[in-house]
Amino acid sequence: MKQLVFVAPLLLAGCAAGSAYRAPSLPVADAWKAAAATPRPAPGAWWKSFGDSALDALVEQALVANPDIDVALARVEQARAAAGMAKASQLPSANVTGSLARSQQSLEDGLGRLARYVPGFGRTQDRAAAAIEAGWDVDFAGELRRGREAALADLVAAQAGTDAARLAVVGDVVDTYLGLRGSEAQLSALEARRAILAERLEIMRRRVATGEAAANALEEPTATLAVIDALVPQVRGGVAVAKGRLAILVGKPASADLPELAQAGAIPTAADPAAGVPSDLLRRRPDLVVAEAKLRASHARVGQALGEYWPKISLSGLLGFATNSLASFGTGDSATAQGAVGLRWRLFDFGRVDAEIRRAKGAEKEALATYRGSVLRAGEQVESAFARLATARAALAAREDQAAALARAAERAGKAFKVGEISRDQLRAAQAVRLDGVDAVRDAQVEVARAVLGCHRALGG
Repeated sequence: MKQLVFVAPLLLAGCAAGSAYRAPSLPVADAWKAAAATPRPAPGAWWKSFGDSALDALVEQALVANPDIDVALARVEQARAAAGMAKASQLPSANVTGSLARSQQSLEDGLGRLARYVPGFGRTQDRAAAAIEAGWDVDFAGELRRGREAALADLVAAQAGTDAARLAVVGDVVDTYLGLRGSEAQLSALEARRAILAERLEIMRRRVATGEAAANALEEPTATLAVIDALVPQVRGGVAVAKGRLAILVGKPASADLPELAQAGAIPTAADPAAGVPSDLLRRRPDLVVAEAKLRASHARVGQALGEYWPKISLSGLLGFATNSLASFGTGDSATAQGAVGLRWRLFDFGRVDAEIRRAKGAEKEALATYRGSVLRAGEQVESAFARLATARAALAAREDQAAALARAAERAGKAFKVGEISRDQLRAAQAVRLDGVDAVRDAQVEVARAVLGCHRALGG
C-alpha cells in the first residue's frame, strides 16, 4: 500500500486537465472572386517584384535597423525565455547548499551564563554542513503541461508578430518610396509646365505691347503661373518629407542623406501578385497566425485552470552531512538524509477555482471570436485590394490612351507650327495640354503601384 501511494501520482501524471486543442471551423471561402487564384510562391522578398534596386536597398536596411522590428524581436526573446521556464517547471530541481561557521558564545548571555557552573562547556562552537536538496512538483493533473503549451503558443504568437512587424515596415517603406517617386515626377512636370506658361506669358506681354491684345489678356496666364509657383514649393516639401520618413524607416535620423535617393527615379511597376486560395491566408498572414496562437494559448490556460481542482503533490529529498566537529565531517555519524511528500489541495476554495475557470473560458471565447473576425476581415481585404487593383489598371489604360491622343495632337501642332499654320502661342498651348495627360498617367501609375502593394499586404507578403 505504501508503494502505491508513491506510484499513483506517477501514473496519473500522464492525465491532463482540459482537452487537446483542435483548430476551429472558420468562415473561409473556397475561391476568390476578384483575386487571381494562381498558386502562391514560397515566402520571400516580395518587394523585389517592383524591380527597383534603390527600393531593394532601402528595404534591406529597414529590415536590419528599424526599431519596430527590434521591439518585436525582443518580445520573441522574452516569449522564448517564458517557454523555457515553463518546460523547466515540469522537471525535477536540485540545489547544493553548504556552510562552514565558527562562533563564540557570550558568558553574559543565554546559555553562556551557565558556562561558569558547567565543567567542560566550550564557548567556541564549530559547524559544518553540506547537502544536496532535490524536489519535483508532480504534474498530477497535467497543469504544468498545459502551462507549457500556453507558453509555446505565446512564443509562436511572438514570432508571427515579428513577421507582422517586418510586413508593416516593408509596406511603409514601399508606400513612402512610391509617393516620393510620384512627387518627383510631379515636380518635374510642374517645372516643364511653368516654362511653357512663362513663355506664353511673355508672348502675351508682347502682343499687349503692340496692341494686338487687350491688357486684361495678361490676367489669366499670370494667375495660372502664380498657381504653379505656389505648388512647386509644396511638392518640394513633400519630397523632403518623404525622404525624411524613409530615413526614419531605415533606422537613421530624418536629416540623414540616403545615397539611394540622390537622383530622381521612375515610378516602379510590378505585376499582379498570385493570390493562391483563401485558406493560404491562415498560414501566410502574420496577424492570423498570431490570432490562432492566442486562441491555442487561451485553450491551454483553460486546462491550467481546471487543474486547480486536483491536489498538488510534490516530492523532495535531502542528502548531506552536518556536524559541530570538523574532524567528524563526512563520516557516517555526520550523514543526514530526508525524504518527504507534500500535498496541497484547494479543497474548500472551489468557488474561486470555478471563477478562475469561467474567466479562462471567457478569454478563450474572446480569442475565438477575434480569430474568426480576423479571418473574415482578411478575406475582405484581399477581395477589396484586388478589386482596387483591377480598377486602377483600367484607369491607367484609359489615361494612357488619353495621353497618347494628346501627344499626337501636340505632335501635329509642332508640324503645323513649322509650316506657319499656327502661332508659337498655340503650339505652347497644345504642349501644355499634353502635360495634362502626362500628369494623369503619372497619378494612375502611382495608384496602380500602391494597389499592388495593397494586395501584397492583404496576402501577408
